[in-house]
Amino acid sequence: VYPDVAHFLCIYHLSKTIMTNYKKNIEAVKGAFFAAAYAYTPSEYNHHMETIRDANNDVLKYLTETIGKEKWSRLHCKARFIVMTSNATETINSTMKVARELPITLLLESVRGIQQDWNVKNRTEAQNTFTKLAKFGQKMLEENYIASMKYT
Repeated sequence: VYPDVAHFLCIYHLSKTIMTNYKKNIEAVKGAFFAAAYAYTPSEYNHHMETIRDANNDVLKYLTETIGKEKWSRLHCKARFIVMTSNATETINSTMKVARELPITLLLESVRGIQQDWNVKNRTEAQNTFTKLAKFGQKMLEENYIASMKYT
């Protein structure tokens, strides 16, 4: 649609497609698929892809040749960071369920109201954050720091 914009697949929906079309060793494939999708290092990614190959080589071919690893793997996506699923879209769709039946002007007003609510919530949260990291990142660092104190 837009040539300079990266396009990705939702790993949740991709996993559902895999589970529907490939039945052999599906539990092993499913776990390895999600692990490979979230992998940060080539060695971690390759390890999980080998697990997929051993469990069901057809899935490996589908993911690498038909789909392409740059469409779903965090390691190979140039612009994909935290968002791996279409949860944001799903959230908007569920929020807009009732509003979709309204006339266009009221629908747009509803969208504007939802966006304003989210922006106010996020701005308030950001204004009350006194670290350079997001809450989850700061919490992770603090937990790791506490755990590391045991290794002195």
